[in-house]
Amino acid sequence: MAKKVLVTGGAGFIAHHVIETLIQKTDWEIISLDRLDFSGNLNRLSDVMNEFDVTTRKRVKVIFHDLRAELNSQLINLLGDVNVVLHLAAGSHVDRSIEFPMEFVQDNVVGTVNLLNYARNLKNLERFVYFSTDEVFGPAPTGVYYKEYDRYNSTNPYSASKAAAEELCVAFENTYKMPIYVTH
Repeated sequence: MAKKVLVTGGAGFIAHHVIETLIQKTDWEIISLDRLDFSGNLNRLSDVMNEFDVTTRKRVKVIFHDLRAELNSQLINLLGDVNVVLHLAAGSHVDRSIEFPMEFVQDNVVGTVNLLNYARNLKNLERFVYFSTDEVFGPAPTGVYYKEYDRYNSTNPYSASKAAAEELCVAFENTYKMPIYVTH
């Protein structure tokens, strides 16, 4: 039985490349979950899908959902038994975060907690990967390379919201013993 992976923000710039790689390198079922705002573009996924035959394309399911809302039972049933969650969905425009900070708290903090709440109830979860940003550390002086556990120094609401979501991932890992990984 093939694994099932949930990719949030699947129509986004990075996530559509992740989906393309998963198609090429695995036999997994792939679910793209996206709200399709100005950052998500279904044409990206369409272009990727057109590279593959019909049988391969059937491995990919695209579902609309805004993670600012909890995942309800209907959506949870539609997703099925997920083994891997790759959480790439996020508000990511620094200038917009300065103008609309609460949108970034909703997208990056509330959205992540809603996804974590869903994932903590998955019976066969093997891995939850949160894609953060190196911006949580702030600007690095020339010749300085931050390490994984260096202190955060967020310089805008975007990086602060990503840092907050990282800490919630750590809290869920510690509280619920979830297999959570954070990447910058």
